[in-house]
Amino acid sequence: MNMAKTMANASESTPPRARSGPVEISVGMMFLADWLVRSIACLISTLWLKLVLRWLGCPYGSGLTVDGRLAIQVRHRGSITIGNGVVIRSRFRSNLVGMTGPAIFQCIRDGRIRIGDNTGCSSTVFSSRNSIEVGRNVKIGGNVRIYDHDFHALDYLARRDPRQDMLQCKSAPVVIGDDVFIGANSIILKGVTIGDRSIIGAGSVVSLKEIPPDSLVAGNPARVIRSQK
Repeated sequence: MNMAKTMANASESTPPRARSGPVEISVGMMFLADWLVRSIACLISTLWLKLVLRWLGCPYGSGLTVDGRLAIQVRHRGSITIGNGVVIRSRFRSNLVGMTGPAIFQCIRDGRIRIGDNTGCSSTVFSSRNSIEVGRNVKIGGNVRIYDHDFHALDYLARRDPRQDMLQCKSAPVVIGDDVFIGANSIILKGVTIGDRSIIGAGSVVSLKEIPPDSLVAGNPARVIRSQK
């Protein structure tokens, strides 16, 4: 009797085994579903962008991968050039960094955008009235904005007249060197040159005209924190 009671108490105190089977299957199915959606999205988005670029006369290299639909605006044929092995993420789940919208390539008037080989970006906005050049092996974090112009005139009287607002809008080329890493939510403004291998901290607003190679830059307004050499 006592032995039976002891065994009963032991069975009551022993925690039940975790039922891991169904959970593991569910996680596996979720992973498979996400992979399937991502693969289909990449296939469709990449094909769509290639067709658009061909129609616009914009050259692109081999290995272009796109996940999500882009917004593209150009005035002249050949305004955008994309190198080999470029990856563009433009769908919220394609990079869970917290992307706020699609990637945008905008060439206003005579603006030009050039993206170097093996560069990757997520929900990046490129807006050019002059020239934006991105080097090779560049990592551009989520929601980065790169503008080579001010969008509007600085003179308040000129802004009252749409024509003068457009004519007096200042612009200057943006050049980003090879192997640069730009952190999420950073803004690169007109006339900025970023030297090779430099790092731009997340959330920086960069207006420095010349950033030496191997620099660590951060802040609003951004400044050179130190050299990486």
